[in-house]
Amino acid sequence: MYAIRKSIDIDFSHHIAGHAGNCVNLHGHTWKFEVGLASSALTPEGFVVDFKTLKQGVLAPCHDLLDHSLALGVTMFDTISQELEATGTALLATRIPIHGTTDTVPRNAVEVNGAFNCFPGGMKVAIFPFSPTSERLARWLYDLAVQVLENERVEVQFARVYETLHPVESVAEYQRKR
Repeated sequence: MYAIRKSIDIDFSHHIAGHAGNCVNLHGHTWKFEVGLASSALTPEGFVVDFKTLKQGVLAPCHDLLDHSLALGVTMFDTISQELEATGTALLATRIPIHGTTDTVPRNAVEVNGAFNCFPGGMKVAIFPFSPTSERLARWLYDLAVQVLENERVEVQFARVYETLHPVESVAEYQRKR
């Protein structure tokens, strides 16, 4: 069996609804999203899957959705959307004295496997159908990889979400039940 894995780092913040500890607060991490693939047969070129295909089909869309965003579950977003509009407006207004405009970064809305961007007050938010814990994000990433890359030859072995890389790794993983 041949196996490959590829990862991408993404900086974003999140909120865990109902958390009994500090994660109920908005807080951020440098996350690492990693996907592992396996196959008993290689392509004619000698690949399980070309790393570029894995990056462009799965990891880059995750980066586009989440990079420098606030990740929220849809229920929380619906509850605080008006406040986010005011917060986003105030945050982006800090650009005006320096740049003369609030529009210094393009806002490209992305939709990936049931999650999507919106921009209340210009602030980038990634909205998920669930509260974005590492475990749920790992399952979401796994399902995306299966949808995009799995076929009769290629199996998605795992999806890992590293919530904290330093000083000590904190990792959530989702694998197919065997």
